[in-house]
This record gives sequence, structure tokens and C-alpha cells, in this order.
Amino acid sequence: MTSLIDNMLDEHRQIYGLLDQLRAEGLSSEAGRRTLARVRQLVVAHLAHEDHQLYPAMRRTGATAALATEYASEMERISAELLGFFDGHGQPGGSLDQARAFGRAISQLRQRMTREEIRLYPAYRQHCEPSLA
Repeated sequence: MTSLIDNMLDEHRQIYGLLDQLRAEGLSSEAGRRTLARVRQLVVAHLAHEDHQLYPAMRRTGATAALATEYASEMERISAELLGFFDGHGQPGGSLDQARAFGRAISQLRQRMTREEIRLYPAYRQHCEPSLA
């Protein structure tokens, strides 16, 4: 049986791979726009897993409740910015402003995923993960 965190880490790996692919393809290409749509779809699914599985479990545990609230609040702001970027930048043509916005959005997403892997997921594993025994 695969744990929630293992699934979420796998989603991170998929997102990282698609971001690398997108960087190589470029936002202004047809292939890049298709990849951007795939990244958006995967990020939305990942956010749903956080909202419906991860944060509720962490909020039910005293040792992780505050951490879950902190990360969920932060993610509300970040996800609004990311989805705005995805929805506004999947159009043909490219510009320097679009490239900068892409760089900021991707940097923010990568930083967030790294923080989840370093702090959030270990806390879940320690305090919330059901025993597989």
C-alpha cells in the first residue's frame, strides 16, 4: 500500500519533470502550451489532495494542527497566483514579461514543494500517518 506522502512525492516528481520539459519547450511553442496545461492539471490535483487529505488529517492532530493551518493559508495565496499564471500565459506568442512571470511562478512552486518535502511531509509521517503494521 502506498502512503499519501509517497503519492504526493510522486506528484512532485512529475511536476518537476514537466517543468523541466516546459523550460526546454518554451511557453510560446504549441508543445509548451500543452505541457503548461498538463502542469496545471497536475498542480490542481495535487492541491486537491492537500486540501482533502493532508491538511484535514494534520489539523486533527495537536502536534501538526498549527503547521497545517500555516501551510494551507500560504498555499491559498500561492495557488491563486499560480492558477492566474497558468490561465493567463497559455496563449500563443511570448514576451520578456511572460518569461519573467514564468520564472517567478516556477521558482515559487519549486520553493513551496521543497518546503513541503523538508517540513510538512515529515511532520505528517511522524504524527499522522496510519501505521502500516
